[in-house]
Parts: sequence; C-alpha cells; structure tokens
Amino acid sequence: MKVGSLIVCCMALLMLAGCGKSKEAYEKSFKDSFKTSFVKSCTQSAVKGGLKEDQAKAKCDCVGTYLVGKYSSIELTKMSANMESDSSKKIFDEAINSCK
Repeated sequence: MKVGSLIVCCMALLMLAGCGKSKEAYEKSFKDSFKTSFVKSCTQSAVKGGLKEDQAKAKCDCVGTYLVGKYSSIELTKMSANMESDSSKKIFDEAINSCK
C-alpha cells in the first residue's frame, strides 16, 4: 500500500510540474501576442499623431518591452480592459518615461 501511495504522489508531483511549464508557456505566448498587438496599434496611433513611423515603432517597441517585462498576463489584461483608469494611465506614463 505504501508503494502505491508513493507512486500516486510522484505522479501528482510530475503533473504539477507539467502544469507549471504550461503556465510559463501560456505566459510567454500571451506576452508575445500582447507585445505584437500593442506595438502595431501604438505605432499606428503615434503615426496618426504626427510621429515618423520609424520613431513611433521604436518608441512603441520600447514601451511594449517594458510592459511585458514588468507585468503579468493578468495585469496586462486588466490594464487593457480599463485603459482610462488612473492606475493604467500611471503604468503607461511610467513605461513611456522609461523609454526616453
């Protein structure tokens, strides 16, 4: 009976380790997607605002890199869903200032 319990525990630990890797893979995939989408829309908006495309893309890429480097997928989702909130504005200001 003890051997059976040990096997079940080992299998549970292996499954949990696999879940951790799945979470990491999801996080990376989400952040890659977020950054690509962010840079595209940010660049389009900045160009419409009068910035040259190469400057806009460089600035937006920097801000996108900052955001995905500092915030989790959950935080990025919340921020995206509520762009007008004071906390989201503060995060974007912080990101923009880091790219000067």
